[in-house]
Amino acid sequence: MTSAAAKLSRRGALGTRRLLNPNLTSPPFSETETKTKSLLSDFQNLNPQLKNAVSHFQQALNSGVSISPLGNNLITSLVRSRNHKLALSVYRKMLETNAFINFVSLSGLLECFIQLHHNTNFAVGVLAVMLKRGFTFNVYNVNIILKGLCKNLEFGKALTLLRDMKLNSIGPDVVSYNTVLRGLCEGKELEKALELAKEMDSWSLVTCGILVDGFCKDGKMGEAMDFLKEMRVSKGLEPDLVLYTTLIRGFCDCGEVDRAKEVFDEVMEKGFSPSAITYNTLIQGFCKLGQMREASEMFQVMKERGVRPNVYTYTGLIGGLCGVGKTKEALQLLNLMLENGEEPNVVTYNVILTKLCKDGLVGEALEVVELMKKRGTRPDIIAYNILLGGLCAKGELEEASKLLCLLVNDRNYPDPDVRSFNALIHGLCEENNLPEALEFYDLLVERLGAADIVTTNILLKGTLKSGDVKKAIELWKQIPVPNSDIYSTMIDGFCKTGMLNVAKGLFCKMRGSELRPSVYDYNCLFSSLCKEGSLDQAWRLFEEMQRDDSLPDIVSFNIMIDGSLRAGDIESAESLLVEMSQAGLSPDLFTYSKLINRFLKLGYLDEAIGYFDKMVESGFEPDAHICDSVLKYCISQGDSDKLRELVEKLVEKDIVLDKELTCTVMEYMCSSSGNMDPVRRLLSIANDKEKRD
Repeated sequence: MTSAAAKLSRRGALGTRRLLNPNLTSPPFSETETKTKSLLSDFQNLNPQLKNAVSHFQQALNSGVSISPLGNNLITSLVRSRNHKLALSVYRKMLETNAFINFVSLSGLLECFIQLHHNTNFAVGVLAVMLKRGFTFNVYNVNIILKGLCKNLEFGKALTLLRDMKLNSIGPDVVSYNTVLRGLCEGKELEKALELAKEMDSWSLVTCGILVDGFCKDGKMGEAMDFLKEMRVSKGLEPDLVLYTTLIRGFCDCGEVDRAKEVFDEVMEKGFSPSAITYNTLIQGFCKLGQMREASEMFQVMKERGVRPNVYTYTGLIGGLCGVGKTKEALQLLNLMLENGEEPNVVTYNVILTKLCKDGLVGEALEVVELMKKRGTRPDIIAYNILLGGLCAKGELEEASKLLCLLVNDRNYPDPDVRSFNALIHGLCEENNLPEALEFYDLLVERLGAADIVTTNILLKGTLKSGDVKKAIELWKQIPVPNSDIYSTMIDGFCKTGMLNVAKGLFCKMRGSELRPSVYDYNCLFSSLCKEGSLDQAWRLFEEMQRDDSLPDIVSFNIMIDGSLRAGDIESAESLLVEMSQAGLSPDLFTYSKLINRFLKLGYLDEAIGYFDKMVESGFEPDAHICDSVLKYCISQGDSDKLRELVEKLVEKDIVLDKELTCTVMEYMCSSSGNMDPVRRLLSIANDKEKRD
C-alpha cells in the first residue's frame, strides 16, 4: 500500500465501518435507509430504460436470487444519469444482502457522496473500502475527492492531498491540477491558483482557460489579456472559441462592451464560427448597458450567419428591452419567439412579469401567467412572488392574501417560501394593517418553522410605525444577533415615536458591537435631537461622527443647518455651509429652502433674498412654498421695491407662480401704485404654461 493510500485509509476508517456495516447508522445512510422502499418503488422521473432496470433489480431482490450483476450495472447507470440518491439506495440494499459490489460501483459511490452530501470523509471511506476489498484506487478516484474538497472550500486539504499524490505512486494528472485550480479560482483564491500552476509540468488549453476565467471573475481584464499573451509565447497555446468567449463575458461583466466587441471581431478574423453562447454573451453585454440598437444588430448578424437564436438569446433581449422601459416591444419579442418555435422558459416569463408588475400592470402579468400554464410551463415560486409584490404595490392586498392562501393550501401551486410571506406582510404593514400582518407572520412560522431577518425587520417597522412599542420589543428579543438593518429600523422607529433615550441606547449598543452605524443612523439622531432642542448633543454627535471617519452627507448638513437656525445660531449655520463646500457637497433645494424660511422667521429679509438669488443662480427652481414665503413677507413688510425686484427675477428666469399668489402680488402692486409690467409678464408666463400643459 502506498503512503498516500495508507493516509487515506486511516482517514476513512470510521467511514469504512459505516459503509460496510448496514447496522451502523450514519446521517447519509439513516436518511437513505428510511426512504429505500419509496425510492425503489417511485421512479417516475427515470427514463424507460432505467425504470426497467430498477424493476428487474426489485424483482431479483424480492425473489432472493443474486443481485450482484444487476445491482452493479444499475448503480453505474444511475450514477451516469445523475440519480445519485437512488444509486445510494441500491448500494444499501446490496450491503444488506451481502451482494458483491465491484470497483466501478464503488467509484460511482464516491461521486454520490460528493454530489449529495458534500461529505469528503465518507468519500474517503469509500477509498478505504476499495483497499479493504483488494482493489487499488486510481487517480480518477482521487480527483473526485479533490473536487469534493474544493466544493467544500477546503482548499488547504485539497492542496495537501495534491502534493501527497506527487510524492507517491498515484501521481496527479492535468485533471487533478485543473480541478484544484478551478476550485481556487471559483473561491476567489487567484493568487494561490497562479502559484499552483507554476508547479505543473505541462499545461492544457483548459488550464489556461481556468486561469483566464479567474482573472475575468476578479474583474482583472488587463491581467487576463497579459496572461493570455504570455501563454502564447511561453506555452505555445493559442486561444480557442471557449477561451475567447470567456474574455468576451469578462469584458461584458466589467461593462467594457466595446472591448468585448473587439475580442469578438478578432474571433471572426481568425476564422472561428461563434456559437450561440458567444453571441448571447455579447448581446447580453449590450443589453445590460441599455445599448439595444447594438444588441439588435448582433441579433441580426447571428441569424444571418446561420446561428439559431435560443431561449437565452431571446431572454437577454427581452430583459434588455424591459430594462430601458420598452415593455410593449418586449411583449412583441415574446410573441416573435413563440412564432419562431422557441419556447420561453420560466426565467423568460419572470423577466416579463417583473417589468409588468413594476409598471403596475398586474392584470397583464396575470394574463402572462395564464399563458405560461397553457403552454406547459409551470410558474415557479419566483413568478408568484413577483405577482404578490405587484399586487401589494398596487394596494390590492385582498387579492394578494388570496394568492398566498392558494400557495399554502393548493397542491397545484408551488409551496410558498419566506419571500412570499414577506411580500404580503410588508404590504399589510405599509397599509397599517398590523393585526393581519401578524396573523400571516404566525402562519409563516407554522409552515416554514421560522421567519428570516427580513421578516422581522418588516414587522419591526410596522409595529413601531403603529406605535406598538411592546410588540417591537418582543420581536427585538427574538433576534439572536441583530444586523445593521435591524438597528437602523429600531433607532429610526424610536426616534419617530419620541423615545429618544431608547434610540440613543440602541445607537450606543450598536457602536459597542462590531457593527458600524450608518450615516442614516446618525441623521435620525441629529433630527430628533435638533427637534427637541438638544443642539449641543447634536453637535457633539456630529463631531464624533467625523472622528469615526463617517462622512456626513447633504442630509446631515441640512439637519444641522436647520437646527442651528432654529436656535438662532446664524454663525454656526454659515460655518456649516463652508464645511459642506469643503466636503465637496453643494447645497440642494432643501438647504436653500430651510435657509430662506429660517432667515425670514428671524426677520432677516436681505439674507433670505440673498440665498433666494443663490438658489436661482444654482439652477434650482423655487417651489410654490418658497415663493409664497418670500413674496408675502415682502408684502407684509410693505417693501414694494424688494417685491418688484423679486418679481423681475422670477420673470427673467421664466419661473411660474400659481395664479392665487400672482393675484395677491397684483393686488398689492395695484394698491401701492407700483409698476405692473413685471406682474403682467408673470401672469402671461403662467397662462402660457397652462396652455402647454
